[in-house]
Amino acid sequence: MKRLKFYLSIVFIFSFGILLGAPPEYWYQIQWNTNNTWLNNSSQQLVWTGFTGKDTGTFGVQRSSSIAPPVGMSYDSNLTMIVSSEPHLDEFRLTKVGDPTKYFRAYLTFSKVSGLEIDSTLENDYIAISISGSSWWGGNFHLNTRSNVGLFPDDTDFNGIYRTYFRFQLYPTDHLFDDDYLLLDETMHYNLKYWGSGTWTATSLAVTPFTNYVDVIGLQQSSASMQVGSVEFASDDSNNNRTYKIYITPGELGSTQFAFHRTDGTAPAITYSVRINNGIFNPSSLIRTVTTKDSNNHWYDFFTLSIGGFQTNIVYKAGSYVSKIKVELVSE
Repeated sequence: MKRLKFYLSIVFIFSFGILLGAPPEYWYQIQWNTNNTWLNNSSQQLVWTGFTGKDTGTFGVQRSSSIAPPVGMSYDSNLTMIVSSEPHLDEFRLTKVGDPTKYFRAYLTFSKVSGLEIDSTLENDYIAISISGSSWWGGNFHLNTRSNVGLFPDDTDFNGIYRTYFRFQLYPTDHLFDDDYLLLDETMHYNLKYWGSGTWTATSLAVTPFTNYVDVIGLQQSSASMQVGSVEFASDDSNNNRTYKIYITPGELGSTQFAFHRTDGTAPAITYSVRINNGIFNPSSLIRTVTTKDSNNHWYDFFTLSIGGFQTNIVYKAGSYVSKIKVELVSE
């Protein structure tokens, strides 16, 4: 029996505040439509010599036609989009799960800005936006990769799953990196596979968070649920006599319930439930038996996790809370 364990951490911050008029993000009409599902489930193949133009989403912005800034404040005509990725890297990469020495260099292009290749968080990769009157400014984002020829001697041991994320933040240019003026904050996740020479070299379990923050109060009041991450299992195994099971349980040591815990320990835990895709919410644990294979007849699975089920008519103590979800693979 083999076990692989990963943790998905999510944070809930609850604080009181007073809202005086509509905040800046409501002064603009922002369009953000992603179509990266097919880039998030490892159905796409990486190419050793690189590829260009994989469509990932549409972005556009203009002044709101229905909400104006409060008295004494004004629209900003100059905006800036910052794109970031994994902070420990100085360039954008798709990195192999389980072996960070194997990677494909990645960059984004935006159809509105000719010639711009966004491959780092340097200032020359910022996207400058200028809007006037009621005019619309926007275009499409595309994912691209550079050739590995000349960077690596060959593709030995490169077969596997590769992943990364890109975070898109939109600010008025005069208020760059000021969270009080943050107009857009979206993160897109990518999981692609490379299947070149040879065979798969490993069995892997990858957990990708979709967000680090959860609006518990909003979910409590609306009785809604929220996707918080994805789980992907890939293998080199085609043996029909083997069984793979994925266990979803609370990540805190000794905990028997999914719950947010106040970081200073001075308030009761906020319990919640988890579900796999459209499955039933479960208060303590879920078990998923892998029943699917990929196009090469190897055991494979991909699914998302949602949280919800927060109790109504309860007032929570303000503060910072954190929770962990443990994802464990067992093969028999």
